[in-house]
Amino acid sequence: MRQPVFTEALKILDGKFCNLPFHQERIFRTSKTFFAKPTLVDLSEGDIPLGYRNGIVKCRIIYSSHMIGVEYQHYKFRTIRKLKLVFDDTIDYSFKYADRHDIDNLLSQKDDCDDILIVKSGCITDTSFSNVVFRNDSGLYTPASYLLAGTKRRLLLEQGIIQEKEIKAEDMKEYSRLYIINTMIDLEDDVSLDTSDLI
Repeated sequence: MRQPVFTEALKILDGKFCNLPFHQERIFRTSKTFFAKPTLVDLSEGDIPLGYRNGIVKCRIIYSSHMIGVEYQHYKFRTIRKLKLVFDDTIDYSFKYADRHDIDNLLSQKDDCDDILIVKSGCITDTSFSNVVFRNDSGLYTPASYLLAGTKRRLLLEQGIIQEKEIKAEDMKEYSRLYIINTMIDLEDDVSLDTSDLI
């Protein structure tokens, strides 16, 4: 049986890894679940190529029971103006698989929108590439029904900046704004849109 392949994306800011312990823990937890022994991923800031030590850089690790490869690229924020709600009650992305076939199938339904917002069993989960945070007058809330336990999501929860809450599709009218967060995107980057732009 062919071994599954996973990825891990890390943010490098001016030559420094961000939130590294959370990423190392997720790699350890994933590999411990699927392989006989945890995959060793040795990351050293000294190994970052010189051309990627300034600005915001995305480091993508590909691994299975062993390290497969590391890729670097300068990061540009995506423009998200409209999200389309898509529905799938069987989607599972609890581990960061390199094979994103199921998510890509849902993404093909986005029509003229910039991305999708996935609804599972009536509850809001994630976009195709991020966790989400909703804002209303009482605070910032992230869906308890996420697909992938994102590292930025976890950090913001531990810092008490956001709270976890079940958010159903029909509840979105209670919120004014939706923020996209992932390892590369912070709340203060304001990659966000009005909830009226959810189609």
